[in-house]
Amino acid sequence: MARFEVPAGWTVQAYRFALDPTPAQVRAFRSHAGGARFAHNVMLAVVKAVIDQRAAERSYGIVEAELTPLLN
Repeated sequence: MARFEVPAGWTVQAYRFALDPTPAQVRAFRSHAGGARFAHNVMLAVVKAVIDQRAAERSYGIVEAELTPLLN
């Protein structure tokens, strides 16, 4: 990945905040992170299934225009 360089004339400013969540908020953070991880893994499996299906179709001699459509 290319390193970001600040263009001439720009100013870079950053902030760092410390979180001090309550136990209920910690549970909510973990739940949301788990949900995001689950959604990512499900969609990764769908993309892999489509890629594998297209590879199988190519091995059967199906022309490119008739392969399973790619996901957007």
